[in-house]
Amino acid sequence: MMNFDYLKDCGLDHLYGLCSGAEGNQVQHPDICAINARRALEYVVKSIYAMKKVELPPKTALIDLIDGEPFSNFVNDGKVMRAAHYIRRIGNAGAHDDHVGKKESFFCLLNLYNVVASVLIKLKVVETVAPFDRTIIPDSKFMPTLAATALSIDSASALANKADKAALDDDTPVKEMPSTLSEAETRRIYIELMLREAGWDILDTEGTVKPSKACIEVEVDGMPNEHKIGYADYVLFGANGLPLAVVEAKKASVSPIKGKHQAELYADCLEKQYGVRPVIYYTNGFETNIIDGLGYPPRRLYSFHTEEDLVRLIQKRGRKDISDFSVKPNITDRHYQKMAIKSVCEWYNGKHRRGLLVMATGTGKTRVSISMVDVLMRNDWVKNVLFLADRTSLVSQAKKNFAKLLPNTSITVLSDQSNKAGIDPNARIVFSTYQTMINYIDSEEKPFSVGRFDLIIIDEAHRSVFGKYGAIFNYFDSLLLGLTATPRDEVEKSTYDLFGMEEGVPNYAYELEDAVVDKFLVNYRGFKRGSLILSEGIKYSSLSEQEKDQLERVWAYEETLQELDPNVNVRGRDIQSNEIFKYIYNEGTIDKVLQDLMENGLKVQSGERIGKSIIFAYNHKHAELIVQRFHHLYPEFGPEFCVLIDNYVTYSQDLIEKMEVRDNDPQIAVSVDMLDTGIDIPDVLNLVFFKMVKSKIKFMQMIGRGTRLSSNIFGAGKDKECFYIFDWCRNFEFFEKNPDGNAVKQNASLTEHLFGLRAEIAFHLQHQTYQEDEFCRNLHDELKAIMKGQVASLSDSHISVRNRWEAVSHFKSDDAWVCLTAGNVETLKLDIAPLLPRNTQDENAKKFDVLILAIELGYVNSEFNASKPIINVQGIAERLLNKATIPQVVAKMDTIKDVLNPTAWENMSLRWLEKVRADLRDLVKFLVGDGGKTFTVDIADIISNEGMSSGIQTRVTYKQKVMDYLATKDFNPVLQKIYNLEQLSNDDIVELERVMWKELGSKEDYDAFIDGMPCGENVAILIRSLIKVDRKLALERFNKFLSGSVLNADQEEFVLDIITYVCENGDITTDTVVNESPFDEQLEVFNDKIVALRKYIENIHGVVTPSQQA
Repeated sequence: MMNFDYLKDCGLDHLYGLCSGAEGNQVQHPDICAINARRALEYVVKSIYAMKKVELPPKTALIDLIDGEPFSNFVNDGKVMRAAHYIRRIGNAGAHDDHVGKKESFFCLLNLYNVVASVLIKLKVVETVAPFDRTIIPDSKFMPTLAATALSIDSASALANKADKAALDDDTPVKEMPSTLSEAETRRIYIELMLREAGWDILDTEGTVKPSKACIEVEVDGMPNEHKIGYADYVLFGANGLPLAVVEAKKASVSPIKGKHQAELYADCLEKQYGVRPVIYYTNGFETNIIDGLGYPPRRLYSFHTEEDLVRLIQKRGRKDISDFSVKPNITDRHYQKMAIKSVCEWYNGKHRRGLLVMATGTGKTRVSISMVDVLMRNDWVKNVLFLADRTSLVSQAKKNFAKLLPNTSITVLSDQSNKAGIDPNARIVFSTYQTMINYIDSEEKPFSVGRFDLIIIDEAHRSVFGKYGAIFNYFDSLLLGLTATPRDEVEKSTYDLFGMEEGVPNYAYELEDAVVDKFLVNYRGFKRGSLILSEGIKYSSLSEQEKDQLERVWAYEETLQELDPNVNVRGRDIQSNEIFKYIYNEGTIDKVLQDLMENGLKVQSGERIGKSIIFAYNHKHAELIVQRFHHLYPEFGPEFCVLIDNYVTYSQDLIEKMEVRDNDPQIAVSVDMLDTGIDIPDVLNLVFFKMVKSKIKFMQMIGRGTRLSSNIFGAGKDKECFYIFDWCRNFEFFEKNPDGNAVKQNASLTEHLFGLRAEIAFHLQHQTYQEDEFCRNLHDELKAIMKGQVASLSDSHISVRNRWEAVSHFKSDDAWVCLTAGNVETLKLDIAPLLPRNTQDENAKKFDVLILAIELGYVNSEFNASKPIINVQGIAERLLNKATIPQVVAKMDTIKDVLNPTAWENMSLRWLEKVRADLRDLVKFLVGDGGKTFTVDIADIISNEGMSSGIQTRVTYKQKVMDYLATKDFNPVLQKIYNLEQLSNDDIVELERVMWKELGSKEDYDAFIDGMPCGENVAILIRSLIKVDRKLALERFNKFLSGSVLNADQEEFVLDIITYVCENGDITTDTVVNESPFDEQLEVFNDKIVALRKYIENIHGVVTPSQQA
């Protein structure tokens, strides 16, 4: 007797053969069990398609069939869908010779039983099915048999003949079978899912130890208990038979930290037995933490490391602190770039895992990241790197720079859709957009393990990136380096929190003002322009008759809409300023803007040609019209001189690359968003703000398009010294009044909004008043069923789901929905809703759902004001009256009229609101496009010159004061002593301290300036690192310690390295030479002159430390 015998009794012989083949092999041949289970699932899924008469495309994957609407809509239950996918995945593992253990084959069989039973009960083939009985699974040793490889199913099969056809189109969820799994078994499913993702084969036999396997219940000796024995839940062994990791699993109902010390004790025992300390994981199934043995605090993970990952992780325990901070001058040769790199390296040395650099646009963020990779690779901290950006153009640009400056390192671009065959997933440096990488890590196969990358570089790190793509940084267990051009005071506190930093204190900041003062970027001259139409709109009374005639088309259109009060005469109304370039597009204003640019903009080629320019437009139509008017006004320049570059343009990246070439067309780019950030065109001389920008961060990024240096732009020896900004929309004025701009809000998606409304309404409908009303009670049940189905559909493979795994798992259970608490509602809205997949289907209908649900919430909760949604619904009904030629609208005309009747709202009920929602939601699509019509007019505009903006406000910084002081070196006796390696006196030091700590600034200014430098309190060492030393004198000085002998070539090279080190760091000591690279490795070349070398180093150190010489 077996569990699936009932199928034979029903006459479903084919399905019985597949299912019994799975059950008969579960114990002795788990892989055969999994394969047969998958085949049985395929039979059931394809039968549903056949009965629905849906033709299957050739070679359709089972995953697509399961997720396809014919099957998923029929099942309509998240748990059963997850069970189907589990069968599919384990069956795939068995078919591809990937080890399937007994536990996995058992869970596979159990899920098959539940899926088959659920489908047959809904199809009314059977009324009930007995609970699964694990005790009757046969332990047979017969030769395993596999089902035939081809399944031929048609609508006349035995299953089709017995099925109730009406049930096929019924959206009632299938009936779930009662679970027979214990809490421990459920927990193991989650843990072993992650282990399998990481490529671990999990043994079935407790206590067995095998290389490259995940072994269970491994006995360890030396535990502090009576028997000195313990049993580790899982030990992951390497190919050499040594333990790589130990996993301690606790109940899901307790914090995983409860198992932390126990896991550490297991690690102690294993280390004593094998001579190597394993990596430690402790978990409750939902939350997993790691102690890696590298000295970092415990941290959370969302999957386990692969065997290769763990080997590399343990190897890292032998690494030293980063000590070689030297950078290649062909990559980064500026002082601030070197300081940025060193500050992050020292931060990493301090056991921090996330670093943040604030660097103005154009100061070489990408080059700093390249040098950072080079330094970390040379110090054996990093082998594999992931570089992330939000646009393919930025990814391509970064990849180009990395390939040029690190030519011997393998590189690939994951987001390059034009070269899929050329993608190398094993490359040392991988480039990707955020969305592409999200797709990789959310896939079931997890092609990249959690330990695949040692360093992740984030281009333009800010809160929205972590909000939308935080799953990437949660998933990968790596160092993180964030780069941003946003000024440090404007970076959100949440961003600093994410990097573990004090607000306003990144690892290093080199901002726009600093770069302009240091002449690494150029300043701008801002011209405030005024437009009467942009500021005040179009006053009808001031127009000529010809101009008034142009507006007749607008009046005629608005009268047909009848959206305004019918008692108001739209003819002759004034056009408001906020309608310009959104509803009314005026050619006259555009012409004035273009003429101003062409006449007053910076020019090249001896004033014959306008310099490279970017015009920032309101929207695509606005941009199109600007380009059209340019061609009308200046046809002599040809079709490529002024072009549109935005997301609507095919091959826009090609236009950007052409724009980068000096004297090549295009010379003017009109852009909507695409050129606002991340584009490197040094030759840009003019920016035209033809739109309002209220985000300070975005405004500064847009200004950054013009700040880069450009040599010889105006001819030989005539470099770019500034650029022009023409502001037509009062941006300068806005930011003068609002220095911080407007905060950018992250709006919830339509799906999130609907989910949150349903949660709140369902909560209030739990009240006795509503539960005693049959309609309200049914609405309550329906809302909860919808939400439960959405939660059940969340995939455990998605890293964002694992971040809220415990909450998701809780709301996948029936008990969680019996009676929601206020806390439950908040959890559903804040933790669950953001995880739901976005669905743009029926978008307009869903927007209408939001309006009605908001009104329903106001009905059940008097504290919620629903007056605005009511007005919106009435407005929609009024517009639908004008669609009375559409049959679907006519069919619901009674409801439409009812919505416009005030009495109906006075007597509204939930039943009536639901009827309105059901009747009108599918009619909203007929209104799409009503508000999208625009008009182009040509009305004379009056423009004005409203003054200048002073440009980037530079200040004489402490650093600049120091550099100005040091510029007097040739006339300052004390500075000359430092440069010539002459002995300083204590009085010299006191004078230097007075200058640096009082005359040029305060001691606090000095401390801030030297932050991250090795000089410390010694001002002479700092000055020597800035003015350097006379290298020729320094080399000659060595001779006085040689007693007549001479240096060989290797020794002279060594001394030159010492001098270089002093020039960069200000000082050197014997400890440095003995203990630090590269000196310690080459010290043997001085075996015969080691005393002379020691005296030379002591002399170099002593001349700037007179107090130590006394």
